[in-house]
Amino acid sequence: MDVRPLRPDEVPTFVDDLWLPFATEMGDLDEYDALAGDEYVRVNALAYRQAQLADEDVQTFVAETDGSQTGYTTVSYSESPPVFDRGATAKVTELYVEPDARGSGLGTALLERAHEWGERRGCEHAELSVHTRNETAQACYEAAGYETRYLKMDRQL
Repeated sequence: MDVRPLRPDEVPTFVDDLWLPFATEMGDLDEYDALAGDEYVRVNALAYRQAQLADEDVQTFVAETDGSQTGYTTVSYSESPPVFDRGATAKVTELYVEPDARGSGLGTALLERAHEWGERRGCEHAELSVHTRNETAQACYEAAGYETRYLKMDRQL
């Protein structure tokens, strides 16, 4: 297994093989996260990922096993507001491992790579959000030392 930065020429494969399955799985978990039902979802996902690659404050790492992408994580750099006595944060915004590769340590390896990236950028903390129904991901994050600090709530207007 190799964990490395996503390359620009890999974006179409990445979107098709990893991001779309991730987004579909999240939509199946909760209707709130369902993908838009139009032909522009993939086009918009491609443009969004290309823009992220150009942003020095965002990094996507892919895990490759036997020549195939089997998981990924995206992490972003975020300054703390100056009113708080804490430094910058590495925000893990997405983490996905193909179902057949779950339980193999791949998620942990991706998290470690995101943490290393944040440390090199001077981040003092790492944070992430996880769906309340995604118990498998919660267990992975807790094993990596994450703890619940906030509970996010929303409602329809």
